[in-house]
Amino acid sequence: MIRYTAGFLFALAAFGFIFLHTQINMKKEIQPVEISIPSGMTISEIGKILEKNRVIKSRFLFVLYSKIRGGFPKSGYYRFEGNLSIKDVWEKLYRGEERLFRFTIIPGDDLIDIGEKLEKKGFLSKKTFYSYVFNKENVEKFGLKGSSFEGYFPPETYYLRKDADIQQIIKSFLKIFNKRYQPVLKNTNGLSDYEIMIISSLVEKETSVPEEKPIIAGIIIKRLKKGMKLQIDPTVIYALKLQGKWYGKLEKKDMKVDSPYNTYLNSGLPPTPISSFSLQTLKSVINYKETDFLYFFSKDGKRHIFSRSYKEHLKNIKK
Repeated sequence: MIRYTAGFLFALAAFGFIFLHTQINMKKEIQPVEISIPSGMTISEIGKILEKNRVIKSRFLFVLYSKIRGGFPKSGYYRFEGNLSIKDVWEKLYRGEERLFRFTIIPGDDLIDIGEKLEKKGFLSKKTFYSYVFNKENVEKFGLKGSSFEGYFPPETYYLRKDADIQQIIKSFLKIFNKRYQPVLKNTNGLSDYEIMIISSLVEKETSVPEEKPIIAGIIIKRLKKGMKLQIDPTVIYALKLQGKWYGKLEKKDMKVDSPYNTYLNSGLPPTPISSFSLQTLKSVINYKETDFLYFFSKDGKRHIFSRSYKEHLKNIKK
């Protein structure tokens, strides 16, 4: 009887081991998902997050495997996709494989700003970034308009792999643009989608005040229709940045910088957007406000004073 019981228990244990081994190594199709694993979490809490996001089927088996395997997962941001088993998931977390790192673009960042941030964060050199994003042939490969990728990288917090190459990084940026911005873009009053993008970047650089955005957009569109030069300072700053001559303060002599982006010298819009812009700004341009104003300026660097005529504009400046 004792021998039978021992044999039975051995068989049961063997069955349990085989079952556990099978379940832990069973592959599961995972839809692409990005997950944050905060530091200080217990194995059970990590398992709960994974189970909730359908990365694993059983938190219990995940915890059980971790006890057998030993060690502890690394915190961070991860992307999971494809056929993965509980063991695969655990090992990925344990080794910190394909950990994603936070990267933020803010409204008004231009390609030069983004390149500097990418280099500072250790993703790639700004030289590598600039040589790619200011190349028209590369822009055309993605089926986009313009001579650079300026305006196509939305302000957003992204999660990128440290070993990601330039094309993978750009695809991450464009994924947000195509998902959130492209559906909103539409022709307005004879303007193309790309012209709307350019105006949106001008408005973004001119003001951060929500209620001013549709007004300034309306003024820009009105000046374009009248054939008036836009005379927007941020276009001059952008021209100087492209030439490596921007030192943080705009001077009178800068208004004569020879560049197609200089809207004091050239009529019409600059050839490309001059920065990233928020979705709110894009919507403000599409739904711009018609007013009697033709001029505006800012005394405090924040809010603007609007004028209907040049005479009124000069008077407001002198106040």
